[in-house]
Amino acid sequence: MELLGTGNNGHVFRARSEQLQRDFACKIVPVANLIRYEEQNGAWRQEIEKANALQSASVVKFVDILQWDDKKIPLDVVVFVSDYVTGWSLREFIRKERENVDVSFIKQFMETMLDLLNEMKSKGLEHGDLHDGNILVEDRSYALTGPRYAFRVTDFGVSRATSEPALEDDYGHLAEVLRKLLECVDYQVAVPRDKYVYNILNNEYLARHLVEIDPTRDSLARNPKEMFVRLQELQFDFDAGDGEEATRLLTPFDFLSCEQIGDAPSLLQALYSERFLGLDQIESRNNTVVTGPRGCGKSTVFKCLSFRHRIRVDDVHPEKVRYVGVYYRCDDLYFAFPRYTRPAREEALDLPCHFVTATLLSELLDVLESWARRHFLTEFEKSELSVSSKIWQILGIPVPAQPGAETFRELRSELSKQRMRAAKKARFGNDPRQGFGQYFGVGTLAKVCEALNQSFEFLRERPFYFFIDDYSSPKITKILQENLNRVFMQRLPFCFFKLSTESPVSYSRGDVDGKIYVENREFTLHNLGLVYLHAAPVPKLEFIEDVFRRRLQAPTNGYPVQEVGELLGSNIEQNNNEDARKIREGHKIELWGKETLGRLCSGDIHYLIQVVRDMVVAFGGEVALRTSTDLPRISKGAQNRAIREAAGVFLKNLRSIPTHGDKVVEIVTAFGNVARSYLLYRDSKNEDGRPPHQATRIEPYENLELDGEAKELYEELLRYSVFIEDFRGKSRRGKVVPRLYLRRFLIPHFNLTFSNRDSVSLESSDFTLFLVDPAKFEDKFRLKTVERDNAADNENGSKKVDDAQLNLELKDKEK
Repeated sequence: MELLGTGNNGHVFRARSEQLQRDFACKIVPVANLIRYEEQNGAWRQEIEKANALQSASVVKFVDILQWDDKKIPLDVVVFVSDYVTGWSLREFIRKERENVDVSFIKQFMETMLDLLNEMKSKGLEHGDLHDGNILVEDRSYALTGPRYAFRVTDFGVSRATSEPALEDDYGHLAEVLRKLLECVDYQVAVPRDKYVYNILNNEYLARHLVEIDPTRDSLARNPKEMFVRLQELQFDFDAGDGEEATRLLTPFDFLSCEQIGDAPSLLQALYSERFLGLDQIESRNNTVVTGPRGCGKSTVFKCLSFRHRIRVDDVHPEKVRYVGVYYRCDDLYFAFPRYTRPAREEALDLPCHFVTATLLSELLDVLESWARRHFLTEFEKSELSVSSKIWQILGIPVPAQPGAETFRELRSELSKQRMRAAKKARFGNDPRQGFGQYFGVGTLAKVCEALNQSFEFLRERPFYFFIDDYSSPKITKILQENLNRVFMQRLPFCFFKLSTESPVSYSRGDVDGKIYVENREFTLHNLGLVYLHAAPVPKLEFIEDVFRRRLQAPTNGYPVQEVGELLGSNIEQNNNEDARKIREGHKIELWGKETLGRLCSGDIHYLIQVVRDMVVAFGGEVALRTSTDLPRISKGAQNRAIREAAGVFLKNLRSIPTHGDKVVEIVTAFGNVARSYLLYRDSKNEDGRPPHQATRIEPYENLELDGEAKELYEELLRYSVFIEDFRGKSRRGKVVPRLYLRRFLIPHFNLTFSNRDSVSLESSDFTLFLVDPAKFEDKFRLKTVERDNAADNENGSKKVDDAQLNLELKDKEK
């Protein structure tokens, strides 16, 4: 009857059955687009039939799969017949009915999609091409009950059945659709309830739950059921707190991530501790790659050091300002250049640089103008016209022929347009038919910064810091990093780049021109995991106490405990050697006290807050704390149980890591079992008194040369901070090798001590065995009796009986 639309794979028509008096949707796909079409039960047919395996009313069901048999118009195509939905595609709806996209509409959409994702997860299915063209908005204006619109999902699995490469997963696609919907909302005119829901959707679902793949970092990641429940609870949360949850803590354990705080500068400032270890290095005048376990506070620190935040909390008096910081979170970059690969057209190579340059400059000009008008008004008004003219010239954009064009405001307006121009053009980087104009080169940002620095007296001694947050692969692909490193690795006296990434293997140290950036020359690597591993106990504990003090004293209803020491007590007498002897005797040591938090910390403050929350919940919550007079408030046994259970939950969540989850758990478990056997059956040679060998790290004899599966697994261990890599030590053979420290949070699970003294030393071949076949590794290295002790490894990696343990055995026999 009519053409409804055209996609990458075929045309969709509305068709009419006169016999049934009913309309159908018919998608016509050339057989050339169907993989292994000639097979009777080919994958293309199985994928399409998945839709009918789902019970959800939101899925558009297939009615039939037909061969084209019109001899007058011979076509080599297949016809997919499905239910016809009266309405629009979501893409068309956004374009034509934008004013009807409000927060309620978006929340209903998310509930529908999460409900569908939950059923698909339970049946091991996925859509594979969940974009706004394959989501339909059904018009229910005829209905007397229920919402005006309903959402239906179509083209289930067609993308996977065609010759087009598979796209990213359904959660990433849903995040992209959510972003487009949120852009339709006028936040400023929204009522408080809608603003609250909007902030949750934007700051939690879009920034984390939907794009996060690490369940150890976010329990809602890839968990549609829990995300759905969270959405259902928003109404109650708003009513319970009068809609102020986004700006204040109701309990000391709210807002475990910086993204959840959203646009609440006073709360962010209240929770930020200036005792943060490693802060001096972050604020140094160097290009810095900051890495560390997720949840270690990188985002919080970057955001708090930004000028936007400091202006909002009135912390920009000239005497306090040493640099002007610009914060940029890479979620925006991810959605503009998803799954980025090097474009076939060289003319398109600078598109990411253009996008990022326009973004950073727009923010920089905005905060500079705000600060200058507050403290340097005369100088700014005097120079704004000439400086703006200079910037227009650097950008290579003609000055608009209108009054007021040579202002920072007009520059920001143009830069916003340039951002959108680059993002839209990026889709056509491989299209030979596209024309490409001029784009900002890799030096444009630096030239503008230099012009600003030299044009305003109040900036002469104040460089610019660009805080680039969550610059991690695979979200920001290695190729995209290598493109943008041409900007971020420039060594300049007036601007410095601070890049945060979740692990050393999440950052590419080269660029698309083949240049390799050398640590301590182009940049410094600042691993916060190592900072906290090697930090002295006193400053580390002072920081942890300050983190909890700010939270315990923040709730407006007066929390009954003000210090973490009051909650947990102090266990300053704990001794690793004595604990090891007790473990060897068959005891399970009790972990308690605020000092234990310091021992557990590998920089992952997020987990410390969670485990203390679990202790409080198990104790009975705030009500029980108000009636208790015991000190510490939480019993030693309850603390010990919560710590050990949290380590077990962490390992359980590791299994959910895509692709290698089970193998990662097998690897770390093999190490834990071997290390525990060393503690039981081997004495340390590094100290007088021969205490038990307490290995919580791996030390290779030689530098590692890994490839294939071993390299992939090694990077997974580092990416999820199961082990923390340290290149500062030397092996017994004098080689500089990476020491791998077990994440402190896992130590209780294997009943080890927190000592950093001893290690499990391995030849390179044994380290590879450890990665690819952890069961064989454990069988080879795990000690079972004193007679089969590990003793000292010789240069060939063989085992021999330790002299000290042999002497002890001879003495026992003499007795």
